[in-house]
Amino acid sequence: MPRSAGSPGKAPGSRALARRLCPRLDEDWLLVADRNFYNRAHWCAAADTGAALLWRVKADLTPPVLEILPDGSFRSVLISPKITGKARQRLIEAARCGQEPDTGKARCVRVIEYEIPGREGEGKGELIGLITTITEQAEAPAVVLAEGYHQRREHETGNDQLKTRLRGPGKVLRPRSPDMARQEIYGYLLTRHAISASICQAATEADVDPDRVKSTRTVRIIRRAIAPAAFPPEPPGQARAAITADITRKRHRNPERRHRTCPRAVNRARHNSYRVKKPSDTSTRHEAPPTIVLVNLPAAA
Repeated sequence: MPRSAGSPGKAPGSRALARRLCPRLDEDWLLVADRNFYNRAHWCAAADTGAALLWRVKADLTPPVLEILPDGSFRSVLISPKITGKARQRLIEAARCGQEPDTGKARCVRVIEYEIPGREGEGKGELIGLITTITEQAEAPAVVLAEGYHQRREHETGNDQLKTRLRGPGKVLRPRSPDMARQEIYGYLLTRHAISASICQAATEADVDPDRVKSTRTVRIIRRAIAPAAFPPEPPGQARAAITADITRKRHRNPERRHRTCPRAVNRARHNSYRVKKPSDTSTRHEAPPTIVLVNLPAAA
């Protein structure tokens, strides 16, 4: 884990590294971030790109409630911590009346708070708070956003597919210079991107969830297709269609998603509140996906 950039010789922290990527965001993107990434400067830098944001925040952030919406979310405003007292209250009242605040002083957001009851290993009884730049519930209802955030950990599967399945477990980069090592890393990233695009295209055409397409099997199919020097070579379109059809064959699909939860623990002791994983810690399987219960539901009329 990179350490914070507080003194000479220290590598930049993950938040500082993430901040450098903000200029790469596009307006049609949705950026999801965990609670350790939020601070107002990072939020503003990402929001200024025009991308939609859906970030979890810590419990000590208590944005004011301006209006509770029918889907259980509520409109709020993030005010600069430098503004306090009566000036802060004036900004809240102005935002409650529908006035657009100065972005240098405050930002309009929508807040979703929910729980996941009865699921060991998922923070049982924990209130999860999300803030988003999508202020209109018609564009994305609160439950949809909560479910989307809940699946954020799927990127870990992509990391495993890149580092373990594609590169190979324990394999060391071959170059001995930083420039060549960077070139090889980009080679792996581009290859992984091409494989993911092939999986998504094949799954869309076969009308199946991309999660059910086996990544390792796809790599082998593509390798077999491009390794031999066929003569005469097949037309590119025909070869691509054959690969796409082979990727989504029934025997190459994963079974239906298995819903599991794991105890919240770490492999090694770190400076956080999580305990060290025990040999007895095993995952728990569930028959259905988690039930998300919104907290701030409006009172019945």
